[in-house]
Amino acid sequence: MSMLSYTGSGPYCYAHSLYMILQALSPDLRSIPSSGFIECLTTMPFGKLFIHLNTGPVSFFSNPYTHPDEGLRMAIDTLGWKGTEHRGGDAETALSALRGALRDGGPVLAGPLNMGHLTYSPGHKQLNGADHFVVVLGIDDKNGTILLHDPAGYPAVHIPTEDFIEAWRAEGVEYNEQPFVFRSHFHQVKDVSRKDMIKRTLGTLRDQIKKNIMVVPNSVGGVPALQRTQEAVKNGVPSVVNELAPFTFPLAARRYLDARDFLIEGGLEDAAEVMERQALMAGKAQYPATQRNWTGVALVLEGFMELEHQLMNALEGFGN
Repeated sequence: MSMLSYTGSGPYCYAHSLYMILQALSPDLRSIPSSGFIECLTTMPFGKLFIHLNTGPVSFFSNPYTHPDEGLRMAIDTLGWKGTEHRGGDAETALSALRGALRDGGPVLAGPLNMGHLTYSPGHKQLNGADHFVVVLGIDDKNGTILLHDPAGYPAVHIPTEDFIEAWRAEGVEYNEQPFVFRSHFHQVKDVSRKDMIKRTLGTLRDQIKKNIMVVPNSVGGVPALQRTQEAVKNGVPSVVNELAPFTFPLAARRYLDARDFLIEGGLEDAAEVMERQALMAGKAQYPATQRNWTGVALVLEGFMELEHQLMNALEGFGN
């Protein structure tokens, strides 16, 4: 393995949010793994997903068998922590529950949110329907605002309460089932070694691959997802190609380098090598995607397909 690991900005919203909270609450800061390791515990870096929506198809370089909210639940449990979850209800009840959690349980991890209503973020209207997670720090009833850390680059930011509530409804987030989701009262219940975290996560991933149950109806995963992504790129489908340069490829490159390190630590050298090669391909696709050279992007996607076959075979065979 020759490529350096990456540290810097990136859209790891749920992993960064959980990391901030656990760092604040853990009696031993050294026991909390990095955001990249936490991202892998969600299983989200492994796989490809293509979804057909009424608003147009979308392509995600992420696990087709789960979604961020469920992945976050798995990561918290695998880390040996527990928390209280709030889901559903009306806005007034949810806000009251949030206020109580902040008072009694420390910082709160809120999400999924609809980024289209996060009005402190420039260009938020163009992000309508995109999911997001943040750390809520306080409620200022006098000024009618919510104080939060947004891991997308907005620390200690204030948002009008009514705007936060609209984001918190998560309407338009394709996997969301209930509004006003948050997690609070985090506490550690057991010590878990990194070795055991990796073993459990890879076992979960192997089971997901074998069951082959898509997280979203009318979607495909793996190589077929890459094939449909390639077709969409060749045809210049806006809902796919407009996300490649600002989101899809940068996230993929970072995820795959973190996944490579995770797999090396777990002893899966062959799978780790494939992840590194995919990271390099995602990085290679960044420039042509920015230049809207869809022929060049389609050629890079061709190279992803054989690597995806190799990766799924390696991960499915883990532990057998």
